[in-house]
Amino acid sequence: MIRRMSCVIAIFTMLMASSFGALRDEQDPKTRIIEASNSLFSPSATKETLVNSLFQFLDVVVTLTSTSQYKDEISQRIDVAKELIENDSLFNDKARQYLSFAYRMITNGQKFQMPKELDEFVTPSEAQEKAMKYSKNLIAESLSELESGHKQKAARHLLELVLMVVTPISG
Repeated sequence: MIRRMSCVIAIFTMLMASSFGALRDEQDPKTRIIEASNSLFSPSATKETLVNSLFQFLDVVVTLTSTSQYKDEISQRIDVAKELIENDSLFNDKARQYLSFAYRMITNGQKFQMPKELDEFVTPSEAQEKAMKYSKNLIAESLSELESGHKQKAARHLLELVLMVVTPISG
């Protein structure tokens, strides 16, 4: 009897923990965006920190698009892209394609294009400075859209940020 009760308590605890985690995911995208951006722009950021931040942004995108008619497809493509990045490289072509498909679903068919502002630079440090500034702006726009109740637009800005990071710059 005690053993059975312990089993029931353990199962109940696991269910509550997973429910709380799911509830947190649904209720707190703003905090998750801020935490991920703080990690991303930390002076002590590593490749692992970068990847984890991007994955957090992608998880928020899935949460914010949960009412979209394409929610399952968006989620599946993001999951595949995360797996490819984790197992291969941040610049994995297939991962970028999957993220681009998700972007097109969020934007009613628009293709992702690198911002033209980032094409104009003289030195690598200037390019990095412009990319950081542009990234921070995308996060600010995402938070603003989220505050206004425009979840889809907020998700678009976050996915643009991730696509910008995982797209190699030629030159």
